[in-house]
Amino acid sequence: MKKSNAIFAILSMAIVAIAAAVVSCKKEDNAVLPAQKQTKEAFTPPQVEDMNAYLRDFKQKMQSATKGDDETLSLEEAAWHLASMANFEFANANVKCDDIRFDTLYTHININNGVVLMSDLSLAYDKISTNIQKFFDGLTLYNKHFRFINAFIFEDGRVVIPLLTTFSRDSKYLDDNCWFFEDEWSANDSCYKYFNDDLPYPASTVGRVKLETALNLFESHQTVTTPSHDVIYYTPTSDTTLYYRYNIDPYGSPCYLNSRLFANNTYLNMNIKGIVCYLFDSALGKGYELCPSGENVVSWGIEYLIEEPFQQYHEKLWKEHYQLTIYYGLKHGGSLPGSNDE
Repeated sequence: MKKSNAIFAILSMAIVAIAAAVVSCKKEDNAVLPAQKQTKEAFTPPQVEDMNAYLRDFKQKMQSATKGDDETLSLEEAAWHLASMANFEFANANVKCDDIRFDTLYTHININNGVVLMSDLSLAYDKISTNIQKFFDGLTLYNKHFRFINAFIFEDGRVVIPLLTTFSRDSKYLDDNCWFFEDEWSANDSCYKYFNDDLPYPASTVGRVKLETALNLFESHQTVTTPSHDVIYYTPTSDTTLYYRYNIDPYGSPCYLNSRLFANNTYLNMNIKGIVCYLFDSALGKGYELCPSGENVVSWGIEYLIEEPFQQYHEKLWKEHYQLTIYYGLKHGGSLPGSNDE
């Protein structure tokens, strides 16, 4: 009987211990749950229809924030806005390239209890945008563009800005030897639309007229929009004239002195049929490259010139060449007389 009582006592103690353990576990679980509920949700980038407008408004709001009386952002939220504003103002991914480079910029931002004040974000972005512009200006690369700019903010205030920069190498290959068109195939395809007969192109007559006509036709085709009752017109602003000696192709050209404009020193009135596509692409490239900001290419003019003969190997040779003038203007719109818009 005493033995049975001892066994019962042991079992009772075990049950009490198990019950206490269960209660203890429940208490621990209950203690954990509130802490989990207090965890801040991860930042979700804003879903807006017009991101350009959103970033412009956010920047204005950020720059007008007053120290001590402004809202706070999580580190992730602040980093997203830094990166997004930098890409909006500096990046362009819509460009052709054949090489890329990776760089990183660093700065610091004030952190207050794990968050960033809007006014401190504004100060940080001023520094970041200045450093990005200085970095870009210092790159000696052809056709350089930022493809993507990212931002990371750490709890100690460090800000890391990775930069992805695209560019074109200083060399031209068979499939990348164009000044205006995307590639040689595109250049030839467009060229055949304007130069499609088998007749010779003497430089002083048919060649000059054909090239000048093609350039102006190409520009006319670029201008046409819809609806047809809309009117587009230009007011003249400026013009620039190019001389063959001062416009050299560093990769080589079929013209005298590797000029990007037609130039020849062998005989007069050369047939330019075989090089007219090069001249077409080169002229378009020059015209758009030199176009002032906010203006448009309006028309093209080509003049055929002959320079005095010079002595070479006991023979006098003439130099013939083209002089290209590009006229620029401002585009305006209107309606045809009698249309409903009048």
